[in-house]
Amino acid sequence: MNRILLIFSLCLFVPVFGQIGMHDWRIHFSAFKAIGIAENKSSVFMACNNGIVEYDTEDNSINTLTVTNGLSDLGISTIAGYNDIIAIGYANGNIDIVEGNSITNIPWIKKAEISGNKKVNAFYFDGDLIYVASNIGLVVIDNVKKEIKDTYYPYENPVIQDVTVFQDTLFCGTPQGIYQAHKNQPFLNNKDQWTKKQNLPATLVNANIKAVETFGTKLVFAYGDPAFQGDSLYYYENGTVNAFAGNPLEVLRLHVDENQLILCTYGDAQVIDENMQQTALIFQIEGEAPLFMGCLNKNDYYWMADQNHGMVKAIDSWNNQSVFSNTPYTDGSYRMDIQYGTLLVAGGGLTHNLQNNYFRNGIYKFEDETWTNFNDRTQDSIKYDEHWDFISVVVNPENTDELAFASSSLGGLMVVKDGETISMVYDESNSPIEMYNGKIVISDMKYDNDGNLWIVNQGVEPLKMLSADGIWYSFSMGSAAKNTHPYRLIIDRNGNKWVGFNQVGLVAFNENETYSDVSDDQLRLLTTAEGYGNLPTPFPKALAEDIDGEIWIGTDLGLVVLYNTTALYDGGFGDYDANPILIEVDGEVEKLLGESDITCITVDGGNRKWIGTSSSGVFCLSEDGTEEIYRYTKENSPLVSNNIFDIRIDHLTGEVYFATESGLVSVRTDATIGDSEFSNVTVFPNPVRPEYSGPITIQGLGYESDVKITDVSGNVVYKTQSNGGTVIWNGQTLHGERAKSGVYLVWTAVASGKGKNVAKIVLIN
Repeated sequence: MNRILLIFSLCLFVPVFGQIGMHDWRIHFSAFKAIGIAENKSSVFMACNNGIVEYDTEDNSINTLTVTNGLSDLGISTIAGYNDIIAIGYANGNIDIVEGNSITNIPWIKKAEISGNKKVNAFYFDGDLIYVASNIGLVVIDNVKKEIKDTYYPYENPVIQDVTVFQDTLFCGTPQGIYQAHKNQPFLNNKDQWTKKQNLPATLVNANIKAVETFGTKLVFAYGDPAFQGDSLYYYENGTVNAFAGNPLEVLRLHVDENQLILCTYGDAQVIDENMQQTALIFQIEGEAPLFMGCLNKNDYYWMADQNHGMVKAIDSWNNQSVFSNTPYTDGSYRMDIQYGTLLVAGGGLTHNLQNNYFRNGIYKFEDETWTNFNDRTQDSIKYDEHWDFISVVVNPENTDELAFASSSLGGLMVVKDGETISMVYDESNSPIEMYNGKIVISDMKYDNDGNLWIVNQGVEPLKMLSADGIWYSFSMGSAAKNTHPYRLIIDRNGNKWVGFNQVGLVAFNENETYSDVSDDQLRLLTTAEGYGNLPTPFPKALAEDIDGEIWIGTDLGLVVLYNTTALYDGGFGDYDANPILIEVDGEVEKLLGESDITCITVDGGNRKWIGTSSSGVFCLSEDGTEEIYRYTKENSPLVSNNIFDIRIDHLTGEVYFATESGLVSVRTDATIGDSEFSNVTVFPNPVRPEYSGPITIQGLGYESDVKITDVSGNVVYKTQSNGGTVIWNGQTLHGERAKSGVYLVWTAVASGKGKNVAKIVLIN
């Protein structure tokens, strides 16, 4: 039997709000993709695809649980509670049992050498046993020993969708009918010990039974019809099968709360008494239609997991509220931009061969720990049947309330001026924006220093600009770039616009700020030919300019750097070739990152390069790329996927955001943009209390500052140089000892400048 026990001496859950510590991670999961709801003695738990929300009904606090602080996996498929126990099941067969301040992971189903779907569908608690309905059979967990006791197979290759114990008999809902066996009967791992329930209407004997519940003297079960609103609810009592009066309907969840049955259907939750009569109906939340994926009754309130409103607390249809929905609308994330603490995320995406996914997730903004979602539910300008796959976003650095986003659909370019509402939509009817193959593809955007918005739009003139005063301009990027999908756009410090084009290469363009005069335009195409660009492939998917003005280029077959752009437009053969970074490995010279598929590159305040790949996770490299600073993968960190779509850094805090195929994740790191004026130096935590043993973070320093920490008598206890604008101190002296309690002074200046006292740290031992 496989068993792993994780004990937490402190609080299991972490608060939803608040600044995270250095090297701490967080999963920005969606509460709108609710899976189910459960309760223990003191709290209500809403399960979402990538995390759990806990609402403490005693102190009204809200906390979360993810893979960063205890969960063993992603892809939650079901949740259930009993007394002080919460059971969590995953789509891959994994199971977590939360009890008090401990989590037990039971990975037996996940690790079983059985091919096919291992999804956990439901739990049923029976004393010290937990019955697990899964796609590989009925698994029995001994909750005292926290281990698998047995696995039952009611029929050949069983798929168990739900399970209950009714009058000491196990009843399993399956796609082939209801199977039953007395729970104390021996050898239940033998299918011959099980029988299919026959005393049912003929149409139900071999039917798809999606849910079964014990409700007093009744066995209640739901027949699942593939047609929408084609399901039916039945109850078996005293040898008779009866149909629910409300049939047909769309059954989403069934839950028994003592003397009431709660039925979640498409658009409402029905409360049913012991006579199978509806006694309450909740059909709206805050005036909008719900989509409940679970409902329970606790402390005279109904608690729902709603895919439109997150966690909901209700008395009835007129007295209710969303108690937690401060998350992105979905877990989908593809492209990002961040300026001065405002993060904007595109929730769409394209396949590896640039085809539509038809994701209708919209866009999410994260600012001051608050999420704002832009989608067809919140914005009149976004139409469900016209807008899908938002793939590009940008925040105006001069005014972070001004946002722009675009898609690969019929949508065009959307502009927000007030941070909340789409104020203008540009398409082929009111701008030079072009359609290609029946849709508008705008794959990247950037604001320049003058507030002009530049976009790359698949078409004849793929580079376009909307000036700060509202005038449109279009620019050719050469015949090879016409009607070709553009990957990325960057604008370097010299005003060059760099665009990577699919199967073409990299185009550099400069209009010399004469937007209507093409005579002084400059253009250079970098290809795979040596002497004319020297790219590894004609698929430049990632671009970044570093602090030294070098252009880092990621392709599907590796990384190269263009070190010198002075001869970009007038240089001769080989003057604008990009080159790989060569490193020595075990005596052999190799290309840095080999032939990895590079998907994104960004540069932090310390001029370090953060590189995302399609299958190998994230690399953080030193300034010249020769030293690996950090390496994050799904296997060695809370990174939720090794397929990285985008990376962006909040240079104010050092928090790095990763958009992946499985969701949005971030980690706080030790590099921020330097501030030569030392105008906003912060220390976290401060004071440093006895129970804290983590890193002490000092931010807001000058770029590559010399830093000394002294006691009040001037004795130096620590010295270093900042990464960008950040320094981390471990609280120890130069001799490796814990610094004594007292007040410590932070002295700093850029390497060639004069020292200046910028902060105080209170250390308590």
